[in-house]
Amino acid sequence: MPVNVKGMIADTFMQLSREKNVDKITVKDLVERCGISRQTFYYHFQDLLEVIEWSMQQAFQTLLTRSLSSDDPEAVLRDFISASAEADVLLQKLLHSQRREQIEGIMVRSVRTYLQELLRSKGARNNLSYEDTEIALSFCACGIVGLLLEYGGKKNVDREKLACQMRRLLFDRTGQAPER
Repeated sequence: MPVNVKGMIADTFMQLSREKNVDKITVKDLVERCGISRQTFYYHFQDLLEVIEWSMQQAFQTLLTRSLSSDDPEAVLRDFISASAEADVLLQKLLHSQRREQIEGIMVRSVRTYLQELLRSKGARNNLSYEDTEIALSFCACGIVGLLLEYGGKKNVDREKLACQMRRLLFDRTGQAPER
């Protein structure tokens, strides 16, 4: 059975991030732990930031797949909130690292791509021009990332209520609501 080397490297990065400061993780640490050569690492990734970005893209792809099978935007948002809560320790480590700006950018791009794919796949009605849709996607992606970072890891947050509030803000006011 072929080994998913990219997945192995990403999983190993996540394991190492639980053990030590993210800024202290090196390519050398990863290749030693994975039992691969540096050349193999660089065949799959340019650098550690690309490992993080690929991992986030994979997580959002999984969410997209689940979202496409749901007709309930609130359930999708609850998935987002739950996923960010589960990843909160790692997200906080990443955001407190020297790579904060890049991590935030990756998160916004990933959420924006997710929203764009979701709209395209669901065929949601869109009364906005192309330019307005682009701005709306960026605005919503920044808003979602901000809310997830603010509330995602808090234990006392009512996730049902937050998902309902996000749905109202995202869909009810933009004309993007899927047909019921």
